[in-house]
Amino acid sequence: MTSSTGLDVRLASVLCYSVWWITGGLFLVLERQHRTIRFHAAQSLLLFGAVSVLLVTVGALSAVALVVSSQTYQIVRVFGDLIWAGAAVVWLVLVLRAWRGDVWRVPLVAALADQVVKRTSS
Repeated sequence: MTSSTGLDVRLASVLCYSVWWITGGLFLVLERQHRTIRFHAAQSLLLFGAVSVLLVTVGALSAVALVVSSQTYQIVRVFGDLIWAGAAVVWLVLVLRAWRGDVWRVPLVAALADQVVKRTSS
């Protein structure tokens, strides 16, 4: 089965997650018909957009923490590393499940992704 982009549905679903929120946003704009691909795109955009903002925020906090003390910096850095590692694991699970044709609805994000798909459908 192919999507309106001409790609296989499974491949398009995987590509939605390939470059985090960037490809999620791209596929949300490009794919106009296939609801599953649009869901993957919206979920990727919301989830990894939020993770990116969180990582940038933690990065800024680590710069401030470095001025405060090296111990505070280490704590903030570990927190950032844990966020990054968790995001990488979630990303890998999403990519693998999308390739298998499954839809993993990430808690808290999936309901928002449904609303985005509904509002942006033509």
